[in-house]
Amino acid sequence: MLKSSNMKPFRYNLWIAIIMLCCGQTINAQVRIYGRILDTEQNAIPGVNCILLNLNNSIKIAGTTSNLEGKFELNVKQEKEYVLQFSFVGYKKMSQVCKPGDLGDIILTEDSLLLEEIIVTPQILNTFGNRDQLILSETAKRVGNNALDAISSLPQFKTDISDAALVTVDNKSVLVLINGIRRSSRELKMLKADDIKNVQFYSNPPARYAHENIGAVIDVKTKKKTDKLYSVYLDTKNGVTTGYGTDMLSVAYRDSLNMFSAAYFIDYRALNDNRMNNTYSYIGKTNEYRGLPGSYNGQYHLGQLVYQRYHGKNLFNAKVEYRKSPGKQEYEQELLGQSNNPPINSRGLKSDYSSISADLYYMYMFNQDRNLSLNIVNTYYHSSSDNSLASNTNGGIGFENHTDNKSYSLMAEALYSDKLWKGDFNVGVYYQYKNLDQEYNLSENSTIGTYKEYVYADYSNAIGKLSYNIGLGLENNHYKTATNDKFNYLVFRPSMALNMQYNKHAAMKLTASINSTVPNVGDLTNSIVTIDEHFYSQGNTALKPYYYYYMSLGYQYASDKGRFYAAPLVSYSYYPNRNMPILFTGSEDVILKMASIDNAHKIGASLSLNYKPVNWLVIQPFYNYEYSTYSTPHQTVNHNLHNAGLGLQFLPRNWQIVWNGNFPITLADGDIYTRMGFNMSASALYKFKSMSVGLEYIFNPNPTRIYSDTKEFSYSEETKWNNFKNLVSVKFTYYFYKGKSRSHVGKRISNSDKDSGLTNSNTAK
Repeated sequence: MLKSSNMKPFRYNLWIAIIMLCCGQTINAQVRIYGRILDTEQNAIPGVNCILLNLNNSIKIAGTTSNLEGKFELNVKQEKEYVLQFSFVGYKKMSQVCKPGDLGDIILTEDSLLLEEIIVTPQILNTFGNRDQLILSETAKRVGNNALDAISSLPQFKTDISDAALVTVDNKSVLVLINGIRRSSRELKMLKADDIKNVQFYSNPPARYAHENIGAVIDVKTKKKTDKLYSVYLDTKNGVTTGYGTDMLSVAYRDSLNMFSAAYFIDYRALNDNRMNNTYSYIGKTNEYRGLPGSYNGQYHLGQLVYQRYHGKNLFNAKVEYRKSPGKQEYEQELLGQSNNPPINSRGLKSDYSSISADLYYMYMFNQDRNLSLNIVNTYYHSSSDNSLASNTNGGIGFENHTDNKSYSLMAEALYSDKLWKGDFNVGVYYQYKNLDQEYNLSENSTIGTYKEYVYADYSNAIGKLSYNIGLGLENNHYKTATNDKFNYLVFRPSMALNMQYNKHAAMKLTASINSTVPNVGDLTNSIVTIDEHFYSQGNTALKPYYYYYMSLGYQYASDKGRFYAAPLVSYSYYPNRNMPILFTGSEDVILKMASIDNAHKIGASLSLNYKPVNWLVIQPFYNYEYSTYSTPHQTVNHNLHNAGLGLQFLPRNWQIVWNGNFPITLADGDIYTRMGFNMSASALYKFKSMSVGLEYIFNPNPTRIYSDTKEFSYSEETKWNNFKNLVSVKFTYYFYKGKSRSHVGKRISNSDKDSGLTNSNTAK
């Protein structure tokens, strides 16, 4: 009995302890305030400031920031009502009264006026899977006149001084999207830097772009506002010392249901002191042409009309686009070594292409997470080329080449997007048909048909600090060649990106993929283009697509307030087969054409730095190294590429002074080497409200020297641009708007055909 009586208090006390423990755990769980912060499109917003205040006196109790998944958590000591404030650049500040527990999804809405008034200084890295989210700092937005200038000022990018194409700092080509719509680098000039919300940067293309020959992708997200907007945007740059410039005019109207925009862009050159020095050395004979002053006249025209209607769950977008690019280059050359009075030859190349395309798009949104998109693009091209070498005196060499191309393409794509297991899931199907009819020298005809089917899927999610993207694609290419042969090629395309973001300052990314490249239709013809007396270029009807393996490991570090940024990267590529330009010298004549080379390797390393010692000065050096090795029928190539440059930005008050310099670089491709000389640009710009005016200086007199040296044949083609020794141009921009633009959903898919059928050797440039 004594033992039993002692057990009852023990059991009683044990139950009380268990109950108190459970209650304590329950209390601890209840004094935790947590939730997830999203934007109006259900995307997570990392880096949001979450401040907890006392309800009675507004004294701060605790604070934190949301993580990469938009989640936040605050611990408090008492279960009572608090005031919770949320704030982030570009979004309306939000406050709410709350009690401990799960607050669910907190939706922040954009505030475009706030974005225009405050100084935006990105202080954290925001990386997820294969994507980096870049926010333009106030420093970047002050560089240049437009979005291209601002984005190219970021340490991840640079522009080619010759054609203003946007490339990564390690020289990879960039596919440009604006709100999901496929654009070109030139079309970024149609957008103001202040209109950019953020830039989604994919250093390795996602699965849906993996079938294209591109190195990286950016998707420029623009701000969304409310009410109506009428806007006119003028951006001009015109040469003072020579004919040179880019001019753009766009108008837009937006309301709650409709969006209409029209734009016209022209890039032109009218140069009068270009020279070409050409040397072709055969066995026992050399033709050396010394260049005399020549001219180049060329333009690139782009006109667009866009209509979009967004109502309920339906989005419809229609775009009509017209492109035209006429060019004509004429050079006189002395043919040395023929006599004491060298014959004078006239070398001319005239090319032109025009295209018109109709782009139709429809998206149905089941809910904010799930949607289905359809895109159909029809494009018609007409291109022509006249290439000639005529002797003005006896003893010279002459030839003529005439090419006329007509092509039609159809592109269709369907994309389904959804949230799956709290991650982003995409699956799509793509089809392309392209037909080219070519007439050469009014007597030879070639017809080529290319077809592509591509099925892809990718998935992105995160496990703690580790985020990942996995992509799968199956690509099928089949051709009907100029010789009526039929070929079919199937490529399996997996990809993976692992991203470890240790904290808001540091992240590491590992990517691996199988990439492929499809030949341009112009390289698949059997036409021969005469370059010199015994030197020709020719298409290759048996040319096949090729695939290669790619792997990279990169690290990013960003200090507080954007003072210092560093991004080292190493990469490796293996090509079982690769299409490269090869010289065929089995007879008296030499033929240059694309052909397959086995076992090519590339090892690369790059370093991009950004240092801002004070708010008005930015220093941006970069360096790239690449070692490539392969064997052609003539030689074993072991090439070391060094590429370095430096950018300086001085930004005192309303002024911006920018200097960019690129040191010489030599590229190797098959039997052909391309040497690009030192080039630099400097600009001074004054900005006042909606207007800016300034000057730009360009130095680029030795743009390229293309050469090759084999036992049987060697040649050199050197281009000199004396007009670019000291080119000065005037910049002017003006932006007028009335009202505020209306929120419109962006397109999820978009395609376009940029293959005119002309090859590099028969295009004026």
